[in-house]
Amino acid sequence: MQVETNDPRPPYVQVADGLRRAIQAGELAAGTKLPSGRELANEWGVALMTLQKAIEQLRLEGLVYTQRGRGVFVASRDGVPPTDDLSALREVVEELRRRLDVVEARLRSDDGAST
Repeated sequence: MQVETNDPRPPYVQVADGLRRAIQAGELAAGTKLPSGRELANEWGVALMTLQKAIEQLRLEGLVYTQRGRGVFVASRDGVPPTDDLSALREVVEELRRRLDVVEARLRSDDGAST
């Protein structure tokens, strides 16, 4: 697959859309490890940073999850990594904690701005 230069969508959106379609069509089943970032970037003809942005989008949608040191994997339909992999669950919990910290910080700063 390649990014279309005449497509008005940003390249990372095109990559995310293509990978999303493959996941939803079952071409990439739950638990499947995606090729490395460099391999996918080469396959799509994009920079590594562009590919990483596409993967981040899919991760935020719950379609993939990352295991530090192991790679990126397709999540199950409910967006949860396989329960037999405790390290993946720990990473999900840590990511949720990071997101919660950001939300709480924003709420605190909004409260301070309105008083």
